[in-house]
Amino acid sequence: MAEHLRSLLGDYDVDIVPDGQGLIAAVNANMPDIIISDIAMPGISGLVAARDILAVHPNVRIIFVSVRDEPAIIRKAIDEGAAGYVVKADAGDELLDAVQTVLGGGHYVSSSARAALKGGP
Repeated sequence: MAEHLRSLLGDYDVDIVPDGQGLIAAVNANMPDIIISDIAMPGISGLVAARDILAVHPNVRIIFVSVRDEPAIIRKAIDEGAAGYVVKADAGDELLDAVQTVLGGGHYVSSSARAALKGGP
């Protein structure tokens, strides 16, 4: 997945971290323009890492990319401060648009995530 992300985001500098704690450390060491994170990460989850990061760096923009398409998970990610949510099945077609939208100050929810939110509780 990491190399796939690099190829999709070829015009951007991409740092890959293995877990939530590594994500927090990387952000504190080198403030990025945007964070792309999975929700399910070893140790600290992406959601917890995002909450911790946003508490210290409230202006950082976060996009979650996840296999999870349950409405409750998507809403939780957005409630935690995510500026974007992309279901992994949509990433090939939509991740670059999500990054550009979020970097431009907008919010992005991928087509599968939007469909799940319309149909779910």
